[in-house]
Amino acid sequence: MAIWPAKFKILLDSFSETPVDRVIRSQMDVGPAKKRRRTILGVKNISFIVQVDIADYGEFELFYLNNDVACFDFRHPRTNTTVQARFVSVPTGTLNETVYRIPVQLEILP
Repeated sequence: MAIWPAKFKILLDSFSETPVDRVIRSQMDVGPAKKRRRTILGVKNISFIVQVDIADYGEFELFYLNNDVACFDFRHPRTNTTVQARFVSVPTGTLNETVYRIPVQLEILP
């Protein structure tokens, strides 16, 4: 299994974490809506910006292409534990003088 390279610097001021909605809401003919859990397993979405040197952008692109549908080991910035993650969307880098700033969205698996 692949491992998120440490050289891809995560900018912590851009880090956010959101639990996925596990609840199904059904509207009733009369009274309040009924709510039930879809699953007990919680997936979390995290998003952050990665700062990558121009020389390392090709390596980041290759890491994404090799792991676009696969899970990989990722060191969670808040808990500092290794978790299983996968990409939610295609990361698009923006060149800012000498570095690329790449917004990344990952799904942390249970």
